[in-house]
Amino acid sequence: MNRFMKLAFELAKKAEPFPNPKVGAILVSGSAIIGKGFHKKAGEAHAEINAIGDALNSGHLSQNIRHETQDIVLYITLEPCSHTSKRTPPCTDAIIASGITKVVFAMSDPNPLTCGRGAKKLRNAGIEVIGPTNQKEGERLNNRYVDNISKPSFVAIKMAMSADGKTATSAGDSKWITGEEARKYVLKLRSEFDGIMAGAGTVRTDNPRLTVRTKGKADPYRIIVDGNFTIPLDSKVLQNNDGKTIIVTSENAKKTKSKKIKQIENSKNALVISCESDKNNNIDMRKLIQTLGAMGIKRIMIEGGSELNASAINAGIVNRFYLFIAPKIIGGKNATSVVGGTGIRMMKDAKQMRLDKIKKIAGDLLLEFELPV
Repeated sequence: MNRFMKLAFELAKKAEPFPNPKVGAILVSGSAIIGKGFHKKAGEAHAEINAIGDALNSGHLSQNIRHETQDIVLYITLEPCSHTSKRTPPCTDAIIASGITKVVFAMSDPNPLTCGRGAKKLRNAGIEVIGPTNQKEGERLNNRYVDNISKPSFVAIKMAMSADGKTATSAGDSKWITGEEARKYVLKLRSEFDGIMAGAGTVRTDNPRLTVRTKGKADPYRIIVDGNFTIPLDSKVLQNNDGKTIIVTSENAKKTKSKKIKQIENSKNALVISCESDKNNNIDMRKLIQTLGAMGIKRIMIEGGSELNASAINAGIVNRFYLFIAPKIIGGKNATSVVGGTGIRMMKDAKQMRLDKIKKIAGDLLLEFELPV
């Protein structure tokens, strides 16, 4: 192992930023070390940012490095991130702005948001990139982080429907299908999950808060899947200032709706992340669940709508189905059903579930199903 990379690994071992990875960084000019840094704990600056700051503070790196003649090499134990995390900006942007000419990284990041993207962004900016150079050593150092990403997440769907299988009227009205006791039960159920997920249509139509509203219970993360970035800026989920709202959009929307996204990011009320699309041009639900898992959000409950339910079921990521049935008939061929999408043509292709529990909640019924994944 290169001696500079070895020093970077030694720095990385000094911190315990779980669920974030341990990362160390060394800045080198010629044969001299001009900056050192490591990721001290979750939420604080990443290793490369600390190394750049160290070099600037010591006077070994100037703000006008692009006008200087020496090459500056960054040795880092993990591929630099190219996305905005819950609390920190992309490290690739800082590397590019600093004038660093070469990056050597030990381990590719298993997080789908970064894997390969960080290196590609740096190369596109004209920076020489070498790596991964020490993948196995990196994985040993970050075995908890790798396990956290690779360990399967638990995903559930919660929906309420009428006795005739409708989740809303043909006009889109869904308040309220179930009674007050069932709705209180849902608030309790939410507190058992790390994140509550909803589609853009649900936010536009129902404008939910997606909170627990129970004394002594922490709110889960609110995850809004909005591939085209269509939710209004005054949506209730964007009014919370606890930093626990995540908007998931597509790469294309990230570019075309950049002004709107900047407004949200500047308010610090929500984090916007872009995720790859699947073959149907919808957000790739498998990669999204992996990404959220890497952020420590491992237990996720989906609360609509029907198209998001269809995407999740088709992706084979759903472990459990909570289905509330109200003693009401809505009717209407255009009224919304529990699962949208194109559906199946033949009954032999139907998704099989196993009925696990039946519970009566006041006048409503709760059926809990298990799904094979």
